[in-house]
Amino acid sequence: MELFEEKVLATVSQHQMLADGDRLLVAVSGGVDSMTLLAVLQRLPFKLKLAVFHLNHGLRPEAEDEAKMVAEYAKRHSLQYQIKKIGYDLHKEKGKSLQVAAREERYRLMEEVAGCFGCNKIALGHQADDQVETVLMRFLTGAGPEGLAGIPPVRGKFIRPLIGVGRNEIEAYARALKLPWAEDSSNAQLIYLRNKIRHSLIPYLCHEYQPGLKGRLKETAEICREWTEFMEKLSDEVLIKWGLKSSSGEQLRKPHTEAYVIPLSKWIDLPVALQRLIFRELFFSLASPGAYLEFAHSRAVLQLLTGEDRKQINLPGGIICRKESNHFILKIEKGDQEKLSEDGDNYCISLKVPDFTTLPGGKGGVESRWIVKEEIPNNWNQVSSLECYLDADKIVFPVYLRTRKPGDRFSPLGLKGSKKVKDLFIDCKIPFSRRSQYPILVDQEDNILGVIGLRPDQKYRITGDTRRVLYLRFYPEISSRSRRPH
Repeated sequence: MELFEEKVLATVSQHQMLADGDRLLVAVSGGVDSMTLLAVLQRLPFKLKLAVFHLNHGLRPEAEDEAKMVAEYAKRHSLQYQIKKIGYDLHKEKGKSLQVAAREERYRLMEEVAGCFGCNKIALGHQADDQVETVLMRFLTGAGPEGLAGIPPVRGKFIRPLIGVGRNEIEAYARALKLPWAEDSSNAQLIYLRNKIRHSLIPYLCHEYQPGLKGRLKETAEICREWTEFMEKLSDEVLIKWGLKSSSGEQLRKPHTEAYVIPLSKWIDLPVALQRLIFRELFFSLASPGAYLEFAHSRAVLQLLTGEDRKQINLPGGIICRKESNHFILKIEKGDQEKLSEDGDNYCISLKVPDFTTLPGGKGGVESRWIVKEEIPNNWNQVSSLECYLDADKIVFPVYLRTRKPGDRFSPLGLKGSKKVKDLFIDCKIPFSRRSQYPILVDQEDNILGVIGLRPDQKYRITGDTRRVLYLRFYPEISSRSRRPH
C-alpha cells in the first residue's frame, strides 16, 4: 500500500496538484478507480477537506445500487456528498449524442456542486491505462500532438491524481483496503471503440508486436504534452505581439467581437505548424460551442493563405475564413450570407447541426443531430426515405441545403453507378410540380451528399468503420416555425 501511495504522491507533487488546505470535490462513480481515488486522497499527507459527487446516469440497472454505495461510504467517513441524476433523453433535448451530452452535463454539474461546497479543485479518477487507451484511440481516429498528449494530469481546477498508476495496481490497493466498488457492466460491451481497444487491440499488440506498448504510449503522451505546452507558449508570444492577447495570456477579444483581420505578411513569416496552431486558437475563440475542426479544414485554410484573393471558406461553428486585400479574415457568419430569392423558389442555406433548419417558401424543414453508431437501427438503410444516416467523418462541414441545378448527378445508395437527380425524381415518380420540395444536401465544394427525402449518396453510407453519424429527418411542407417537430 505504501508503494502505491508513494507513486500517487509523486504524481501529485510532479504536477503540483494539491496544497495543504485545499477543498476538494471528488467525483466518485462507484467503480474501483474512483473509490480508490477517494480512499487514497483521505490518506495522503495533506490537510484536505473532501466532498463527494456522484452522478447517476440512470442508464444501467445497477445505477441505483451504485449511488447508494457511494452515499453510504461518504456517510461512514463523515464526508459531505451530493448525488445528482440526469435523464436518458438529455441528448435528444440537446441534439447531441448520448455520450457527448452526458459528458457536458457531468462537467457542468461537477462545477456546480463544487461551488456549493466551496471546493477549489475537482479530482477525477482517470488512471494510466485510461491514458494508454485514449492515446491509441486518438491515433486510430486521427489526431495531432494535442490529441496524442492524451488526458492532461491538470486542466484548470480538474486534477487526476491516479494518472501515474495502472488498473492492476489500483485493484490491488482497493483489495488491500477492502474497499467496496461496483463493476460497470458497460465496460465489457465490445460495441464501444474504447472497450474494443482495451479488451482486444491492446492485448493483441502487446502479445504480437510490443510487450512494452503501454509504457511506450504513456511516453508518447508525455512527449506530445511537453511539445504542445512549448508550442502554446510560442503561439501566445505571437498573439501578444499581434495585440490579440494580453501579456498575462488572456484573450483580448470582447464578447461583441465578431472578426479577426490580420495582415497576410504576418502569417507568411510563421512556420506552418505555428500557423495551424494559431488558426485553431482564433477559430475556437469565435466558433459556437461544440464546434470542431478536421484536418481538412486547417489544410484548406493554409492553402487559402497562399491562394487567390477574395476566396472564402465556410467552416464549422458558423465561421467564415476569407483572404482579401492582403489580409486574412476570420469572422462569424451572418444570416444574410445565405442566398435566397424573394419567393424562395431557389435557395442555398446552411444546414444547422444540431438543430432544425426551416426551408424557405413553406417547403418544410430538416431536423439534424449527431448520434453514435450504437444508436443506428439495424435496418438503417431500409427506414423511411424521410430519414437519412450519413457517416459524419466522411463529410467536410459545413453543409448546405439547396434547390436542384440542371445536370446535378450523384450515386444514390443501393443503386449501381451515378444518376442524374432528375432521373431519380422520374424513377421515384415525383411529379414535376413537387420536385422543388426535395432539398439537395451539398458540402462547401457543392458535392452532393444526398437528396433529402429520397436517397443519400453511396459514398457517405454507414460502414463497419463508422464512428460518428449525422442523422437527418425531413419534414415536408412545414409552413411555419410553430409547426416545427419536437
